[in-house]
Amino acid sequence: MKRIVLCALFALLAQWASAQSTIVYTRAPDPDPSILLPLVPPISLDMNDDGEADLAFSMQPSICTMDIPISMCSQSSFISVPETSAILIADHFAANITHGEWIGDSAPSNTTWSLARNVNLAIYWFSPKDGTSGVRGPIAEQGEGYVGVRFVADDGVHYGWVYLKQSSIIEWAYESRPNQPIRAGYKPVVTPVARISTDRSGYLRLVAETEEGKTYRIQVKESLFDFAWSNLNFALPASSTNATVEIPMSERHAFFRVVEAD
Repeated sequence: MKRIVLCALFALLAQWASAQSTIVYTRAPDPDPSILLPLVPPISLDMNDDGEADLAFSMQPSICTMDIPISMCSQSSFISVPETSAILIADHFAANITHGEWIGDSAPSNTTWSLARNVNLAIYWFSPKDGTSGVRGPIAEQGEGYVGVRFVADDGVHYGWVYLKQSSIIEWAYESRPNQPIRAGYKPVVTPVARISTDRSGYLRLVAETEEGKTYRIQVKESLFDFAWSNLNFALPASSTNATVEIPMSERHAFFRVVEAD
């Protein structure tokens, strides 16, 4: 018997969110201040879930001056990358990329791709003698920001971003198409499914809430444990506030969602 399991997925989206249906997005399961600033071992990040770490975050122990009383201590955090990855930097620190800025082969203004294996993320300093403290580094000074990332997978070079807030890794994303740039902070925008039916034998009909003039994609997963969604091989242009699509039903289970396209 033909059967299909549909999961209509909804998302609470920030007002600034913009759409790219080819972006693979991940949110950290439980952001915690300790995730970014471990002493040993470093925290590794596998951007595309291929079993190979693309970044590692670490922090060195505090280093203090030898004068009596101690006048200054500092502690540095780093982003380490393998030979196949790179980080956008500015003034010897990981650059804080503006939301919406393109991350690609051409580096944003005042940044450059660093091939160094270790990149400064932040320096935290404090003076027990004077009772003062502070931070250095664009992301630490702002308290949050986007790191621009470049890594190599089996199909080529991919660009992505990692969002850090305070001491936590919050979320990250990359462009699944090789050699294609991505905007910092951009992720898929899911649109609500208004109605599901099987009006025609052998087909699943979806009616999605749409915006006139925009184009949408249908994405599928065989299991919710799969890492990434896949686009079906057609686009869904919207000429009104609703768009209808019929999907052939198969012998397998599947989960679908509708997202805005580029």
